[in-house]
Amino acid sequence: MQEAILITGAGQRIGYYLAEQFLAQGVPVVFSYRQHRSAVDALKAKGALGFQVDFNDIVSLAAFLEELPTKVRSLRAVIHNASIWVTDAQITGTPSLLEALLRVHISAPYQINQVCYPLLCQSQAKFADVIAMSDARVAAGHPDYSAYLASKAGLETLTKSLAKAWAPKVKLNVLAPGLVVFNEQDSEAQRLARLAENAIPQPIGFEGIWQAVQYLLNSETSTATRLALGHCSKG
Repeated sequence: MQEAILITGAGQRIGYYLAEQFLAQGVPVVFSYRQHRSAVDALKAKGALGFQVDFNDIVSLAAFLEELPTKVRSLRAVIHNASIWVTDAQITGTPSLLEALLRVHISAPYQINQVCYPLLCQSQAKFADVIAMSDARVAAGHPDYSAYLASKAGLETLTKSLAKAWAPKVKLNVLAPGLVVFNEQDSEAQRLARLAENAIPQPIGFEGIWQAVQYLLNSETSTATRLALGHCSKG
């Protein structure tokens, strides 16, 4: 596989949507997923190459990193989408979740970047890209998500530092969205409260993420940047 897009955590939501859009354009897609879902079968049926990987399992991650270069000759881009979202209260009840945050948001992306760097350099495009999915609230903080946001801040710093090391061939940028879509279980009151936090009271939507990804991939001058979407507090 050549000139592929690697998307981590593409078994659902944002990752799945991005994978579908690239495949619709005829772009080869490689993706990772932790749990098997119907979406995984759908992507594979369209020609995507999928790896079941648990980033919290050292053996599982190592096997993925060893096999990836044997199946892919070059990468046009890497999109670090895999994520876990937990509150500080959940970590208090289950301390191991803190280590999970650091592994998924920092350790795994770091190791994946190192393995993928030679593949990115093999791209025939003028530039290759790494896009790290963060969170708009990293800049402001949140009283209930200090550990989660700290791990995302680490991902942002990692991305910006490697942007300096890997220039000019590989561009690395951070995409930091706010509210993308509501959860099905969100009540009307919860939805209105979330929208009231934003200067533009509407979700970004998966299409909005796709547009931002396209901007970063097509820009010849954006590297070490942080593109925030959808969260601009009125306060």
